[in-house]
Amino acid sequence: TYYTEAYQEIFSVYVRKIHLFNVRNYSEYAMEMHTKIHKLCYFLTFFIHAFMSFGILMFNLIPMYSNYINGKFNRETGAFSGVSNATMEHAVYFLWPFNFTTDPIGYAIVVVFNWYISLVCSVNFCISDLFVYHLVFHIWGHLKILIHNLETFPRPIGAIRNEEQNDYTEEESKQIYERLKKLVQHHNLIIDFIARISDTFGLSLFVYLCYHQVCGCILLLECSTLELSALIRYGPLTAIIFQLLIQVSLVFELLGSMTESLMNAVYDLPWEYMEVRHRRTVHIMLRQSQVSLNTRALNMVDIGSRTMIAILKTSLSYFVMLR
Repeated sequence: TYYTEAYQEIFSVYVRKIHLFNVRNYSEYAMEMHTKIHKLCYFLTFFIHAFMSFGILMFNLIPMYSNYINGKFNRETGAFSGVSNATMEHAVYFLWPFNFTTDPIGYAIVVVFNWYISLVCSVNFCISDLFVYHLVFHIWGHLKILIHNLETFPRPIGAIRNEEQNDYTEEESKQIYERLKKLVQHHNLIIDFIARISDTFGLSLFVYLCYHQVCGCILLLECSTLELSALIRYGPLTAIIFQLLIQVSLVFELLGSMTESLMNAVYDLPWEYMEVRHRRTVHIMLRQSQVSLNTRALNMVDIGSRTMIAILKTSLSYFVMLR
């Protein structure tokens, strides 16, 4: 119940505040980022659905095709004929209380179940990943907008004209206060949502990484026989699993890579021309910008390229040990 409510809450915040549709009219750059992120999410959604469908088809059709080319569907000499020791191959084997290798009804039941469980597992993995990608890409868009607003922060007219009195005027100070207020609010919104992502998806991301650690090693072991049937069956699945790990790691790496850019943009604010109270606001924002933007699994492991490389290395090490 806790995680269901947490997912509902984060989705609500995403739609109401984080989606760039809500800020697209703030400036030309915001509209540009909204259009870019919208196209990116569109193509990513299409790619993941296509890749998911390809994986389901390959995983389930290959055993059926193998049965067909080996003549196991032949009524006279096949697995269902009763005169052959041949048994039907399946995508996944379970311990069933009935005959599912030589009985046609049992075989059909297991085939339908395997298609169903493959679809459910694929949707749970891929669609959940897709939702997280959308969250991360929109947060990345917010960071780009925030950095752009920091970099284009107006300087005092006196400083632009190289006049002797180059501090902000009283009228400019009022406008500066409003701008700084919006920047701080925007930055707090980004930090709070990244923390919400870590809290909501921390456990699932941790289980996800553990799954890749174990599954990657097992799939490499299956492919290591170098038999054609094993490569055809497990090769595409191995490529998809590693592709998903690399994909999710690089997507989260986007957030971590923005930390230094944000720090530099805050420091480049024309704070030397501001009043003391405005300088204090900039100082607070500078301290907050030094907080890492990485998302953590269970507040222990950063999701990014380093974790991805560590998982790949460990999977290869376990694979070599098992071989």
